[in-house]
Amino acid sequence: MSEYKILIDGRLTGAARGGMMDVINPHDGSVAASVPRCTAEDVDLAVAAASRAKKIWKNTYIGERADKLNRLAALIRENFDELVSLETAQYGGPVGKTSRFDIPAAIGEFEFMAGLGRSMTGLTISANPNARVMTVREPHGVMGLISPWNFPLVTAVSKLAPALIMGNTCILKPASCAPLTVLRLGEYIIKAGIPDGVVNILTGPGSDVGEAIVTHPGVDKVSFTGDSSVGKRILSLAADKVMPVAAELGGKNAFIVLDDAFLDGAVEAAVYAAFFNSGQNCGSPSRFYVQAGIYDEFVSRFVAAAKRLRIGNPTDPETMLGPLAYMKCRETAERYINGAKRDGCTLLYGQALPDELQCGAYVMPHIFEVYDNRIELMREEIFAPVVGVYKVKSADEAAALVNESSYGLCASVWTRDYRRGMLIINELDVGTAWINQHLEIVPETPWGGRKASGWTKENSILVLDEYTYHKHIWMCLDESPNTFWREQITP
Repeated sequence: MSEYKILIDGRLTGAARGGMMDVINPHDGSVAASVPRCTAEDVDLAVAAASRAKKIWKNTYIGERADKLNRLAALIRENFDELVSLETAQYGGPVGKTSRFDIPAAIGEFEFMAGLGRSMTGLTISANPNARVMTVREPHGVMGLISPWNFPLVTAVSKLAPALIMGNTCILKPASCAPLTVLRLGEYIIKAGIPDGVVNILTGPGSDVGEAIVTHPGVDKVSFTGDSSVGKRILSLAADKVMPVAAELGGKNAFIVLDDAFLDGAVEAAVYAAFFNSGQNCGSPSRFYVQAGIYDEFVSRFVAAAKRLRIGNPTDPETMLGPLAYMKCRETAERYINGAKRDGCTLLYGQALPDELQCGAYVMPHIFEVYDNRIELMREEIFAPVVGVYKVKSADEAAALVNESSYGLCASVWTRDYRRGMLIINELDVGTAWINQHLEIVPETPWGGRKASGWTKENSILVLDEYTYHKHIWMCLDESPNTFWREQITP
């Protein structure tokens, strides 16, 4: 079994107290690896290292910082096959997905941010003819980056890349159940020649390591992606030290199908968006609002397409759905499935789990017909291949039902009438919306939500606002600032 170490101050090492924890393969429950179990003591060491490196990295020419990011992208390419295997082993993403999405997306994030950072600008402001006024972007300093388990490497990189290009130093904590590819990234950090202390990578439970990062007085800002309840906890801890937090949280996303939709495209997108990554995607739609005139045909074709999905061993290139990330996720999904049945929903599709998959964290795709928008299946984030379909009379009814959610991450509208689609989107209280598309997320476009889904924007030029603050500079061109008191205080 390969050895995994954390990264502190440019050195690969074990946890200060020697603790270890197992990473479990969700396919069969076997131990994929053992990694250091850090504590607050390791956080202290990492923050001290990041603080020492803060001035050096901030004053490094941005072109050189960009070169380091491009070097990291190249190192990921060089180790592509190993990273694909590790990503699959630690959280169950099928190799067809980890090879075509996870690892290429991580490469793309580094390369995009390397170019974006070099085009960074500030503002000049015409505030006074006798002054030159400007704003410049400054790094926050020491950033705490806490990433989730559903796309382990790319979600970590989507935080690390903008943080580094903007001159921040970092303490990166990947999810406890899926840290292996991020720990490998620590080795590449050294090979890329990034100065000691600029990036530090710690593993361990969020209740120990994550909270120690958030509450540490030497951490200037935290970026967190994950569950809304954990996000609320982080926000409450950060409030005590008045520290800003970038929070990209959960979603209960909607998929609106109007009676004039391109049905072939709507069905294809519905199956892909709902069940990609086994539904473990904060942007996945789990609420389907379908207009009555097209409802029966859409549902029939949606179910038929779901039956063609291949679920099984994630190392098989033909597998489309692997297990959930760990067994507790399966237990949670099963609770929601049973709850939907108790709430009177009709099960349209949902097979029993085959015997050969019982030992893993597998959940078969489930599609329910729903008659009450208030049940938990339609209100709570499930993070599994479990969805509800609800018949609506009109687009206005669909929009109203979408907005009843406490979440506001994303939604899509399916129609041939783009004017109609835009009018509906204008009514939706979400941060991201698509017409005739769902789950298209690329580095060039912003990603983020509203309400209980958080307010952070990731990706695109807008992400720079999360990793910098704007410093306002006023230069007086006169010999004297010409205050109101000039006559009274001048001899």
